[in-house]
Amino acid sequence: MARIRPAKGQGRPEDGPRPPAGGARPPAKRRAQQRAPQSPKPNPPGQRRKPDKAGSVTKAVVQQRRGSRFLTEVIAELRKVSWPDRTTLLQSTAVVLVVVAIVSVYLAALDAVFRRVVDAIF
Repeated sequence: MARIRPAKGQGRPEDGPRPPAGGARPPAKRRAQQRAPQSPKPNPPGQRRKPDKAGSVTKAVVQQRRGSRFLTEVIAELRKVSWPDRTTLLQSTAVVLVVVAIVSVYLAALDAVFRRVVDAIF
């Protein structure tokens, strides 16, 4: 939604200080001068700065490896899974097989009943 600003001289005095003409932000040149240069944090006295790792990679290498990042994250998530032990696995498998057998007998009985009903009608 576009913001509608009043024309020059139509603002109320209680609005506070007015932004510079052309927008609310100063030009980029002034913004760059206003920012303080960012320097690394100084080390506490008595401590040395850690050297960079020997195996560090550049942004270009990271972007090339981005496709394999998915696989590494999948492997990391699979390591977090709590895998069942042998007895739990066998018990769960037995429960699934019993339920499948019961449902198949139930559906077979319903199929037989509906087949007789349909044959009697037609």
